[in-house]
Amino acid sequence: MLVIDIHIHTSSPGAVYRPEEAEDAIRLGRRSGIDRVVYLFNLGSGGPDPSPEDIVASNDLGMQLIDAHPDFFMGFCYLNPSHDLEFSLNEIERCVVNGNMCGIKLWIAVHADDARLDPIMERAAALQIPVLHHAWYKMTEYAFNESTAAEIAHLARRHPDVTIIMAHLAGVRWRGVLDVKPYPNVVVDTSGAQPEAELVEYAVSELGADRVLYGSDWPIRDFAVQKARVTGARLDEATKRKILGENAARILKIDMNEEAVHHA
Repeated sequence: MLVIDIHIHTSSPGAVYRPEEAEDAIRLGRRSGIDRVVYLFNLGSGGPDPSPEDIVASNDLGMQLIDAHPDFFMGFCYLNPSHDLEFSLNEIERCVVNGNMCGIKLWIAVHADDARLDPIMERAAALQIPVLHHAWYKMTEYAFNESTAAEIAHLARRHPDVTIIMAHLAGVRWRGVLDVKPYPNVVVDTSGAQPEAELVEYAVSELGADRVLYGSDWPIRDFAVQKARVTGARLDEATKRKILGENAARILKIDMNEEAVHHA
């Protein structure tokens, strides 16, 4: 069984490539039975409203990780849609078209229902790449322009041809699952908060086994603990295989047979 973690970060000051951090991710990931991870952005790069320089540095770090360890790391191009559109489109060209990244990552700089996302989503549709977008429901104050699952649903209605990975099942919870249920182009990753009984099972029952992906949010959270919310769920083995790797492989266009031989 190939296991793909769709949601990890680094925490390097200044977004400087540190071999020891990469080695830690590989060691801890492999020990937890994880074959591949998808780097989204560096946690130390610019906070909720990163500058163009922060974006470039974070993406540079991701591409270095992939170059150094192509059998473990994959990566998404991190963007801040509040910046000039030309910059964002050029960054997609640099990192995805001409680089080694395979998707787009959006965090909390701009709400998901903001029209400034539309040209970015249109470019994702043209390239046939997924967009992973942060989402959360909170009883406390939201962080900057943090999106809810309802706003992800709004984005999905506008761009039905783009696969949207809504981050943080454990953050949007039952309400978030129902918000995106009508939109088959939305899948959800299992990361966020701590494992809670029956939540993964609920997501599968409402969305189907093909619309749930394993994500850890490492290094904020532990690989193995986050994986256990899937392996410990009351689901059949075929469904667990889909969540842990097969669904991500389909979305990322990974050949499962070749990967299985490579990681054997």
